[in-house]
Amino acid sequence: MVMLQTTNNVFNKKLYNFVKPQSLFAWQRVRVANMMANGGEEWSKIMTRYNSGTYNNQYMVIDLKKIHLKSAIEDGALWVVEQIPSLVEAGDMTPILRTGYWPSYNVPYFEKVYNMSGYPEVVAKMGTDFSYQLAPRAKIFRRDEGKVVDLDTMKHIMRYNDFKNDPYSEGNSCNTICCRGDLRDADPKPSGCYDTKVSDYKMALNFEADIINGPTRGTGLPPFSWTSEFNQTHMGLPTTYNFDFLRTSPKFKTP
Repeated sequence: MVMLQTTNNVFNKKLYNFVKPQSLFAWQRVRVANMMANGGEEWSKIMTRYNSGTYNNQYMVIDLKKIHLKSAIEDGALWVVEQIPSLVEAGDMTPILRTGYWPSYNVPYFEKVYNMSGYPEVVAKMGTDFSYQLAPRAKIFRRDEGKVVDLDTMKHIMRYNDFKNDPYSEGNSCNTICCRGDLRDADPKPSGCYDTKVSDYKMALNFEADIINGPTRGTGLPPFSWTSEFNQTHMGLPTTYNFDFLRTSPKFKTP
């Protein structure tokens, strides 16, 4: 199995009234589920027990046993799990995966989770950046996912930032796939998308991934550097992030 996650916001602070100490932190439940589960549905049931309501994420669990290259994707290949205080919702999203791709961009998919988290109120106040269907990354993924044909093009879309030219970005360096908070016109900060991990089916079977550290260079963007503009401690970190992808794998040997 492969598990990945993106964090969702909880704008409705009343939900935190449901957080109780008689629970287990997300990292504990996720780690136990990773070790015990034999599929996405079982993973979701294990992870749901003793929900702490802290570190609220969308989890995507891929069962590689159910994927047959150039043949078929069985039901249960992709389970999606979303957690908020008092609720964990999960479902088999394989039918969507079969259409081409499953997107994830820090906005809840499940309507109940979306509504309880307070997203409709934020959209009404601030616009569609927090809409599941109309967030900038949702629109960019829909437009460009057909261009992903191999690992290199997957790397490209996951590091994509052409905010100066892309109409969906509207000139905002964070309204894109890989945000550069340091390039914002107003209140720039060293925040946003600061790494990328990419794998494919065959690599995943060998526990391999290509990884890169640092904010994206996107389309003609300067590498991020710790300049005097950012008066923040960064001891031990490189001054400038201008790296390429590296192939990584664990040191242990599989049976």
